[in-house]
Parts: sequence; structure tokens; C-alpha cells
Amino acid sequence: MDRTTMPLTRAQRVLAAVGGVFFAGLAGLGGYGSFASVRDVAEPWFGDEAWIVPAGVDLGILALVSVALLLEWLAMPMPALRWMAFAFTAATVWLNVSAAHGDVTGMVMHAAMPVLFITFIEAVRHAIRRRAGIAAGTVREGVPVARWLLAPFSTFRLWRRMVLWQITSYPDALQAEQRRRHAHALLDDHYGRKWKSKAPADVVWMLKDGVMLDQALTRVTTLTAPPEPEPEPTPAPTPTPAPPKQKKASVPRSVATDNEARALAIIDAEPGITGAELGRRLNISSRQGQRLLSRLSSPAPTS
Repeated sequence: MDRTTMPLTRAQRVLAAVGGVFFAGLAGLGGYGSFASVRDVAEPWFGDEAWIVPAGVDLGILALVSVALLLEWLAMPMPALRWMAFAFTAATVWLNVSAAHGDVTGMVMHAAMPVLFITFIEAVRHAIRRRAGIAAGTVREGVPVARWLLAPFSTFRLWRRMVLWQITSYPDALQAEQRRRHAHALLDDHYGRKWKSKAPADVVWMLKDGVMLDQALTRVTTLTAPPEPEPEPTPAPTPTPAPPKQKKASVPRSVATDNEARALAIIDAEPGITGAELGRRLNISSRQGQRLLSRLSSPAPTS
């Protein structure tokens, strides 16, 4: 995800400039106020060169703070510089407090300006580090307090995954947690409560540690998808039977011997019988009976 910082508005730049002027005034007044006190404390050891001690300490603090802020801006923080600046500031506070000779009011007044100076520097450092980290994608967003109160255990696991896997965006972490729980629900519905012992080991690992969740959810969706019904075989088309060929009624050239004998007997007994009646008695068609009658009634050719 592309993470960029919005440029400062005009009002923000003006406010930053005013804060810089106040900081410069605070640093000047603090240095001037502690200069004499630290010089007096260092005079027994340095004599006329005692002014080198407060000047060197104050300039060292400013140098360390400036380089530390620059490195924070470049996303290359060096904690040793910060702690060294704190050590020099603590030394300045101690020297100023020593100049008060045990008077509580004097000690508080001597320590007030160095403490304000360090507080301001830390505020500037926090702002620079935050903007540089957001631009580089290395600053991890915090988890809201309300979630810690409402679901402390699951929130701790969510925060732990953010730290382990460098998830810097809280909304991204929530979305990943939703996908993880969705996969849990699918596996629980498909395999039952003991799905961890039945599901593939790599899927269980990805869901447990909250890594590669896109791939894990794809695998889970494939594993728990209902099987597709097998397509029913398409019956082969039944061939339409060809209509039976009608046999042409053919007129026999001769009549069977038994029919001829019967026909001759009927014709001899009833010379005036018709062809239709002859066909009826012989169980043949009227037309065939007529032809048989004609052929048998005609005189035989002479040789």
C-alpha cells in the first residue's frame, strides 16, 4: 500500500515557525541562565577558562540534538545520540542544581529550563519520526484502547501478529483478522471441531500465524466447496424406424394347384358363378377370383 504524508498546510507551517522561534528563545535563555551557574561551579577546576565548560556542554547538546533529528528525518535513527544528549542535559541540570547549594526553590528554577528544552526536542523528534515512518511504511499504528478493553485476548493476538509480521496499518490488520476467522468458520463447518487435525498442515499453519491469508482463504474455499454434480449422460437419439415398404400387390401368373382344383370343382358345379363369389369361397381377393375364373373358363389353345 502506498503510504504518503500530506504536505503541511499554511497554518501548520506558521505554527511550526512560531514554535521554532519560541524554542530558539528557550534555548538562548536556558543557556544564558545556566552559563553563569555552571561557570561558577567549574571555576575551582578551570580557573579563567571555566566558561568553556557551560559553552561546550550547551553546544554539545545542540549538536547532538540536531544530528539526532536529522537522522530521524532520514529514517536512520541512532538512539545513542539521543541518550548522549540526555546525559549532557542531565549533567547541565546537575551542575545548575549544585549552584543552588541545597535550596529547593533554586534547584527547581535551575532545572526548569533544561527540562523544557528536552521536552520540546522530544516533541519535535516524535513528529519527525512519525512523518518519516509513515512515508516509509515503518510506523505501526496503535490499537484503540476500546478494543483492548472489550476483547483483550483476541486484541493481544492481533497486536502480536502486527508486530511479528510488520503490519503497520490497523485497518489492514482488522481485514486480515476477518479473513482468518472466515476461513476458520468454513473449515469448522466442513471438517467439524477437530478441523486442525483434518485440514492440510500448510493451511493450518497459515491461519494460525496469520500469514499468506489470501492464499490460505483461496485454499480453504477450494477445500470446502461442495462437489459439483456429475452431468447426466445424454441418451442416444432413438432412430426413427423407416416405414415398412408396402409390397405391391402382384397378380400371380398361375394359381396354386390346390386353389385351381377347388376352383375347377366350383366352376363345374356352378357354371354361372361370378369372380367375386369365387374369390370369397377361395379366401382370395375378388380381383384374383375374377382372373382365376377367366383363365380357367377360357378354352385351352389347340396345338
